[in-house]
Amino acid sequence: MRVYLVRHAESTDNYRQVYGGSGRDVDLTELGMLQAKELAMVFDGLNVRSVYSSPLLRACRTASEILTRFPSIELGLSDLIVERHFGSLEGKPYRIKHGESVGEEPYSLVARRVETFYLKSLKNDILKIGDAECVVVVSHGITLDHLLRVISKDFNYDIVYPTRIMLSNAAYHLLEIDGGSKQLISAHLNISSHLANVKKKVSKALLGAKYDSKQTKMDWYCK
Repeated sequence: MRVYLVRHAESTDNYRQVYGGSGRDVDLTELGMLQAKELAMVFDGLNVRSVYSSPLLRACRTASEILTRFPSIELGLSDLIVERHFGSLEGKPYRIKHGESVGEEPYSLVARRVETFYLKSLKNDILKIGDAECVVVVSHGITLDHLLRVISKDFNYDIVYPTRIMLSNAAYHLLEIDGGSKQLISAHLNISSHLANVKKKVSKALLGAKYDSKQTKMDWYCK
């Protein structure tokens, strides 16, 4: 059985290199939407049991693209896995030094709500899925870093990684669990090989442009 921890595709804030936490509900870029489509193909032929997502548009639209492969699955939205709120830093460039942030969500609170999501929702699914089934969680960099730690700790699996592993846009961690023993047996981190040639498909004029909402909408799952 497999658990996929997926970061949302490129958002307009990612392109602009600004702090974009739970206080900014921005859309994907044109490149981001192509990333989401390439990501969705990773799940072709897999037996996906459930898909969870942060309700923020950038995550929800990414998850919705995956669900085009699995129309019978209802998307499970959870406020517990939204991105960290950066307080007064929201919308400001992160390559520039700023004064102390006001109203920033402590990491301890992010960790607490992520653990609550795991214990109340995700863990039950993980323990119920069969050997050939998968569970997918689409969320944000900081949130998924905490979730990876919670899962590995609960399964007593030692993952050697830096202080924080920041997933690339539309990349994922793949956790493999033995169905018989219910033991986490392997963790493959920050997989992004499916995105190798995506940027070449986007016109330079469209790089950073907001996804054109006049195209067929994928966010109806998020209502």
